[in-house]
Amino acid sequence: MARERSLTQKFKGLAMMTKLAETQLWQQNLASLIRSGLFTRAETGELHGLFTVVGIYGDETCSAPLAKYADARRASDAANLVNQLAKSRPSVESN
Repeated sequence: MARERSLTQKFKGLAMMTKLAETQLWQQNLASLIRSGLFTRAETGELHGLFTVVGIYGDETCSAPLAKYADARRASDAANLVNQLAKSRPSVESN
């Protein structure tokens, strides 16, 4: 019983670390995309039954999915947050 509990805790810990790593990765990709100056906005989409957040470039092409969610509201919230971050980025001239 104690061994099963220990294994369950280990798996939960690994799952949380994986989720954190995935979150950090999409945030790094997003930051890079925004800094490139080519990013105009984020939009939601759907891919294989998951709701995605994609970046839209100045020429209206889409990036690869930056994040995937099972819940449409979470994807929409993430896209809204991304758009707020992109609007508030300092201009190149201010450097």
